[in-house]
Amino acid sequence: MTRTLWPDLPKRLVARMLDAHSVMGLVAGALLYILSVSGTIAVIHAEISRFEQPHIPEYETVAPDTVMSALQAGLATAEGEDVHHLYTSLPVPDMPRMQLTVEDETVYVGPDGALLEPVSHPFTDFLLDLHYYLHLPQVIGLTLVGALGAVMAGLVVTGFLAHPRVFRDAFALRLSGAPRLREADIHNRLSVWASPFHFTIGLTGALLGMATIVAVLNAELFHEGDIEAFYAPIFGSESEGPQTPAPLYDAAAALRTMERQHPDLRPWFVSYHDPATAGQSLEILTQHPRRLIYGENYFFDAQGNLTGQMGLADGPVGQQVTASVYSLHFGWFGGVAVKIGYILLGITLCVVVATGVNIWLMKRAERGRPSPRLERVWTGVVWGTPAITALVLLAATLGLSGPVLTAIFWLGLVLVLAAGLAASGRDTVRRALCFIGAGLIAAAVGVYLARHGAGIETDVAWVLLATLGACAAALLALGFRGARLDAAGANTAKT
Repeated sequence: MTRTLWPDLPKRLVARMLDAHSVMGLVAGALLYILSVSGTIAVIHAEISRFEQPHIPEYETVAPDTVMSALQAGLATAEGEDVHHLYTSLPVPDMPRMQLTVEDETVYVGPDGALLEPVSHPFTDFLLDLHYYLHLPQVIGLTLVGALGAVMAGLVVTGFLAHPRVFRDAFALRLSGAPRLREADIHNRLSVWASPFHFTIGLTGALLGMATIVAVLNAELFHEGDIEAFYAPIFGSESEGPQTPAPLYDAAAALRTMERQHPDLRPWFVSYHDPATAGQSLEILTQHPRRLIYGENYFFDAQGNLTGQMGLADGPVGQQVTASVYSLHFGWFGGVAVKIGYILLGITLCVVVATGVNIWLMKRAERGRPSPRLERVWTGVVWGTPAITALVLLAATLGLSGPVLTAIFWLGLVLVLAAGLAASGRDTVRRALCFIGAGLIAAAVGVYLARHGAGIETDVAWVLLATLGACAAALLALGFRGARLDAAGANTAKT
């Protein structure tokens, strides 16, 4: 009889450890699913931010002199205060609005350069903070999100290695078969068809997250804790100069220089460091069509003459690759078509994660270790995440913001999971959350129209309202379909 290195443990303890192992796996799956859902929605975060303030005027171009006038007006609002950062975002296709930021205060700018109301998009802020950091402190959150991205990329690779017939069965889809066979076919087919996207998203997410760990360690070891010094060779650094007053560098002249020398590029951000001082700097971030890089920074002197550029567009290969990771991960290239593609592929990722855990739970049951409570909890995660996200949208539409929205999401999700534990079955949980989600979306649309209906000036608001209506209708259809199937099953049992 063979002996192991491990001592014999009580069976009850072993069972508890197995349950704990299963719970930890479920938590990892839940976080991966939440990131998949939030990332899919975040593809259109620019459009959502416009949706949240639909009365702001939109325009495609702005004159250089108008930009300069707005910058001067913004700087004047901080008269008597030390201003180290002044910048404005110019209209671009997915954000045809102009914003101006003085330190941490951001306002919209009208087409005539007049300063308008403060920028306020609480749901967008909630969504991005959830996807970037899971609402954790930045370094911890990015590290965790990066680790989950690595897990996702690893799952794609190991999934292929674990299924040698994956390509031969690429078009086998047996939706009318047994539940586990149906789930496995959906999972495997979507995994194969969308694997390049899933791997890319996982890998780029891992790179973005893990870079934070490297930056923090490098900064502590070699730069006295200065993380910006680590990123300086790639993204540049802010130079320090004399703080004596001086005229503001001529941004209008710089924009005209860009138009003359680089007519194929689109100015995106005009930024000052230490504006109106002798040590100020002026740079313009431009979008490069047909390139994956998020942009390139160009530097200018007081008269608006071009003095250099960062190198993101034509510097070392590593620098260009780094500048491309962001666009590749978030779909910041190719316009509307790419965004639609990213959303559709993001939905497949959500389905793959959900069905993957479903298959695992079904296999446990087949092996004589059913976990009905875990099944109900997982159903709560899958259908509760979109429902609670709709609740957050409703709360944001009612005027709530910041930490309140974060609390609503996580506490709401905890309550959903607790209710799932007490429910009679996973189908009951799914059906109830479908109806609740549809109701919350409908309530959010109703409140939105009541608040903004007469003042909506952007077409994207109507497109998103129609999309929300379609989502609510789909959830209702799923809920009623489940109710009909349950009723049919009950009638069959009676006969």
